[in-house]
Amino acid sequence: MNWVVNLAIYNLAWLAGVLGGNRFAWIGLLLVAGHFLVSPYRRHDAILAALLLGIGLVVDGVLNTIGFFTFHASGFPIPLWLMTIWLALATLPNHSLRWMKGRHGVNALFGALGGPLAYWGGVRLGAASFNWPLLPSLLTLALVWAVLWIVIMTLATRIGSAKDSRTL
Repeated sequence: MNWVVNLAIYNLAWLAGVLGGNRFAWIGLLLVAGHFLVSPYRRHDAILAALLLGIGLVVDGVLNTIGFFTFHASGFPIPLWLMTIWLALATLPNHSLRWMKGRHGVNALFGALGGPLAYWGGVRLGAASFNWPLLPSLLTLALVWAVLWIVIMTLATRIGSAKDSRTL
């Protein structure tokens, strides 16, 4: 799959979720379904999507439950639009971000920067609110996502990938 198309699918699903909330979650779901139609690694991507949805329900569900942030759309433990973003995120490790596999330092840095920026963007666009001050919120997310992105890329590697489908 073309890495530009893969990144576009994720970013459009993210925008649909953040800007449209649960009303436009179907757009993100269609984009993820489109990814699965053209992916040569459907099985690997599907397993990773199921795992990431579970991880997202736990991670964002716990952060929501402890009052770290508040979502402006209903859903328990997290809104449907955010579940869709987690599914879209699962399309990246075996495609446009596969070059990161096995590079834990790069993954930690990517997670520490990308995670907080994605949430902050969602907050700035009105999808959620931080209930903690901004700097502690971003630092907490940086720590969570530095570890989480290493875990996600390790899972993607163990499940199998475009580089080595023999690991499944």
